[in-house]
Amino acid sequence: MDVRSVSVTGHLGDVPPSDQLMTVTRDDRDDSPVLVVRGEVDLSTGGRLRDTVSSVLQQAGAGPVILDLSAVEFLSSSGLGHLVALDEEGRQLARPLRIVVNETRPVIRPITTMGLDDVLSLFSTVDEAVTS
Repeated sequence: MDVRSVSVTGHLGDVPPSDQLMTVTRDDRDDSPVLVVRGEVDLSTGGRLRDTVSSVLQQAGAGPVILDLSAVEFLSSSGLGHLVALDEEGRQLARPLRIVVNETRPVIRPITTMGLDDVLSLFSTVDEAVTS
């Protein structure tokens, strides 16, 4: 039996680093901060998303914080947990978190499967989330 030793440096396999798996950009509308998320929200990226959104929730301002997940391709159970925690943080700070999810995107499925569409404030568009 041949035993091979493999030296691995950097990232394993074809998995890119977490900062390439998910990006968050800010695009404010009126008095509402809008955070646009692209990529995957999972165990490797969820903490960064939570820290970013939490920081914005804690900033001065009374308007809602809009979290646009329209360009998210994957949302894991870990990501769902972060959304629930951020929603709760927004409630405690009296700063609502409004989540934008397009009903044709794959991220709506885990949200509805877990019954979180009754818990989270979901909107179809950023405009709808800002004006509600």
